[in-house]
Amino acid sequence: MMRALYSSVAGLKTHQTKMDVIGNNIANVNTVGFKSTRTTFSTMMYQNTAFASGPNAEMGKGGVNAKQIGLGVTFASTSIDIDTGGASESTGKAFDLKLSDKNSTSFYIVNTGTENVFTRAGAFYVDGAGNLCMESTGYQVMGWQVDANGNIRKDTVTPLRVMSPANQTSQPEYTTNGMCTGILDDNSSNVNSDKGHMLSLGFYDNLGYSYTARFAVQKTGDKGEYTVNLTDIQDANGVSILTADANVGLGDLWGGGQGSNVVVTDSYKIASGMGNTLTKLANDIKNAAGTNPIKYNFTSEYLNELFATGKSDRLEDGLRVQATVDAAGAVTGVEVFDSSGMAYTGPMPAWMTGGTAGGTTIAPTKVHNVLDDLTDEYQKGNLKEVEDNGTKYYVLDSAKAKDLYKKYSEYDQTLAGIAHADGDLWVTVDADGKVTGIQAPTGGSTELQAFATGLANGTYTDTLVNHLGDGYIVLSTTDVNNAGIFTTDLPKDVEVRYKFGEKGAWSYEIVTPGTDGYKMQFSTADGSLTYIGSEGNKTQTLRLSNYLAEGNPFSDIEIDFSTLKNLSNGGSSTAAMSNGNSDGEGDGKHVGALIGLSVEQSGKIYGSYDNGNTTLLGQIAVARFGNASGLESIGNNCYRTTMNSGLFDGIGVEMDSDGSSIDSGTLEMSNVDLATEFTQMITTQRGYQANSRVISTSDSILEELVNLKR
Repeated sequence: MMRALYSSVAGLKTHQTKMDVIGNNIANVNTVGFKSTRTTFSTMMYQNTAFASGPNAEMGKGGVNAKQIGLGVTFASTSIDIDTGGASESTGKAFDLKLSDKNSTSFYIVNTGTENVFTRAGAFYVDGAGNLCMESTGYQVMGWQVDANGNIRKDTVTPLRVMSPANQTSQPEYTTNGMCTGILDDNSSNVNSDKGHMLSLGFYDNLGYSYTARFAVQKTGDKGEYTVNLTDIQDANGVSILTADANVGLGDLWGGGQGSNVVVTDSYKIASGMGNTLTKLANDIKNAAGTNPIKYNFTSEYLNELFATGKSDRLEDGLRVQATVDAAGAVTGVEVFDSSGMAYTGPMPAWMTGGTAGGTTIAPTKVHNVLDDLTDEYQKGNLKEVEDNGTKYYVLDSAKAKDLYKKYSEYDQTLAGIAHADGDLWVTVDADGKVTGIQAPTGGSTELQAFATGLANGTYTDTLVNHLGDGYIVLSTTDVNNAGIFTTDLPKDVEVRYKFGEKGAWSYEIVTPGTDGYKMQFSTADGSLTYIGSEGNKTQTLRLSNYLAEGNPFSDIEIDFSTLKNLSNGGSSTAAMSNGNSDGEGDGKHVGALIGLSVEQSGKIYGSYDNGNTTLLGQIAVARFGNASGLESIGNNCYRTTMNSGLFDGIGVEMDSDGSSIDSGTLEMSNVDLATEFTQMITTQRGYQANSRVISTSDSILEELVNLKR
């Protein structure tokens, strides 16, 4: 009877142990990555009251089994259900990682500070030192690092410091490509102006510093002819990098001899109080004319207005006429240059040959008469119409009459003896719009009529000397920059064109040289670009490699103009430039700041930067074992290797080596099945109850035995 008591006690103990395991499973039903455990029982020793005997043929007896009485049950083992995955819980956090196994069970490798242990719980975070760690314990997640070439180095696992100081920034890149897109409209005011349609191309050097190249597009002819000019390159502070002491100028970086002068005056502002300094520089040149004759410059377009009589005797557009003037104000020489600054050798109109007066060069020249000048005034609409007795006249007011008298009396002696009387004059005009005569108004004095008659016959020879006030001198950009006249330094090869004017009314313009542009030809059939610079070419290179011979921070930038169109767009041009090509390559980057981390399915960790870069920072390695169920649970959702699990080699394997994956933004939930656990709880409870009944029944029997003595 005592055996039954002790067997039932053993049964109570083992069922209590099983209940402990069930309780632990249910307690961890919401523990991330928890694996449920099941228990197995085994019988304890047996007491043999008779041993088994074999059959005896001689005696005619059969064999007899042994007589054994069991002495109870014992707790045999626990088995972790390591291979059954838990359900997925979506969290959206980048470092909530779920191991999705394909063929074998994988474990994260984490370090406690003294040893590597293993876990399925993928709730990680980045600590204050930038290390990837377990949220629950702070154990560091182990993996592989990146070598100098940006490749994963699969050697001994080490802590993944994904936010180290080195990872906080991403290397800059210089710009190598650009694009010009949009529409150029022939009727837009900007492309027809001296300043052109402005374009800006932002780009980076190899250290991530930003710059802006500024271009101007101008319509330079009919039938889809344009010119694109480089006007300046400025740093992030708006200061030109092509200042007067630079080694290169606009034409060295962007050229081809196709350029036109572009006015960039608005791009540079005179510093406060420096206007007088600009005038002083000009006066210094003028005052030195005795030893260093002053050079007055005129555009061929301006001289054509003054001296040409028709299309047949015009000087070619785009030329510069430079007159050398001595201290006495006499023109001693005239030179003509093309847009590249070379001496012009093309055809010259007759008025450019000029003549001499006492050995002094007076070219170019033109003989004027009063009637021709008044015809110009009439055609400009500057004469007011009157009518007298059915005849139309046009009024030359007394002020204009005085101006004509002063001009022509100086050159024509026929006016010298006529005393000018104040009063308006009347002009007659023929059907062709040509002034044919001048007369005093009806009732005008005899003296005024005599003046009108003499003035009608007046002629004079106009020379360049009479227009020096409209010519400009070129100030040295070095002198201008050294004097600090403008708020930012001027590029090396722009021209500061200064005009003296009358009564101190000076003015200036800043223009680009004529060697810094390319011709663009568009198709008149569909408005597409035919070429830029030369036939068949639809790209041009901003040759920044010319900037410095050594230590140049820039790369050449190839700019694609192929998608630029010449179309009617309501008088608006939309052409614009952007860095990078059509595939988004070669745009250049500033230094990037780390703005995000992500983990891909192979466990590779990438950093995202605000300059658009994505950089590989490391890779999470995993461990696999021949008998994962043989791992020892050490708490905190971690396991340690045992002799029966297999050892860890210190290197690990790549998660996707067998088709498995790491899912970011997801956690593996516990694999505890409550239905199974509750069922096991019921059977355990019944087993416990049954064992307790054996004890109570045995006690009753023992009580009856004791009562026999009564």
